[in-house]
Amino acid sequence: MRRRINHRSSKPARIPDPAPVPIETEPVEIIESIQTIEPEIVEEDLMPFVITNEDEIINYIKEKATKETLKSLAPLLEKLEEAVKQQQAYQAAAPATGNPVAMTYEEQLKKLQEASTGKLKEKELKIAERMTKLQARFANIRK
Repeated sequence: MRRRINHRSSKPARIPDPAPVPIETEPVEIIESIQTIEPEIVEEDLMPFVITNEDEIINYIKEKATKETLKSLAPLLEKLEEAVKQQQAYQAAAPATGNPVAMTYEEQLKKLQEASTGKLKEKELKIAERMTKLQARFANIRK
């Protein structure tokens, strides 16, 4: 394989920069700087105007923001109100369940025990039915 040979062009020799030429300026009279005059004007004339305008601008922005927020939330609020009305109508139409009288701990415990024994009996009956079906199948298989 051949290697490429890069031929570099030679750069021209550097020429030193000529020495800077001093420039003579005439002295200028400084009457008063603008900086010393501005703070007095700002403090006396402009600052109260700016502060009142800032308050007005802030209040205007707040009012606009609340109006826009309420506009965007209006449909959602209407839907929420309709849902609340439907829920209240459903609760009023549904019959009241349970005793309004508060039960004691012992009465609640008895009711829970009765419910659990009832569920256990139902499960025992289902298991007994399955056992009889299985026994019948085994009896058929042995014959």
